[in-house]
Amino acid sequence: MNWFPIIPGWDGIHPAMVMFPIVLLLATPLLLLTSLFAREAWRGWAGAALVTMVLGTLAAWLAVGSGHAAGQLVDKTRELEAAILRHESLGVNVRTDFTGLTTLNVALLLLPRWIKRPIPAALRNGVLAVFLAGYVTATGIIAHAADAGGRLVHQQGVRALVDAPVASITKAPAAATPTPVPRAPVPR
Repeated sequence: MNWFPIIPGWDGIHPAMVMFPIVLLLATPLLLLTSLFAREAWRGWAGAALVTMVLGTLAAWLAVGSGHAAGQLVDKTRELEAAILRHESLGVNVRTDFTGLTTLNVALLLLPRWIKRPIPAALRNGVLAVFLAGYVTATGIIAHAADAGGRLVHQQGVRALVDAPVASITKAPAAATPTPVPRAPVPR
């Protein structure tokens, strides 16, 4: 009996990989909000938010990469291909938007060091509040990407079989099988 779970390959790890950016990027606003109200300890909370953002953004890059690899193995109908492209597009938007937001947050936190003087608390909190509002708005993209991925799994039947070869990622049989879209062979 094997006590350890089978770890899937790069193209099969996407279902687990997507959880990291979702959790980390959705937890970050709570840390940012806390830094707004922590007068003396705001740097620590803002630093924790930055670390969480960086890890979440890196995880988004990995999730997009593993999702693209997994999507190459799916036997696609026209409808399924459109749904996969929508999910992939939303994932790329998450990756791009949060890369920009993370870069902006780094710049905001390093600004006092660059100008060699502290930023007044009222100005800092105002800028952070505007950043937080933009960040929370961007989290809607995460929700849309997650919803599109959930629809692929629960409505379209796309799944990854962890205990089988990764090439077994496929669409569940449907009542009427539409004509598949031709695809280029995957090099092995």
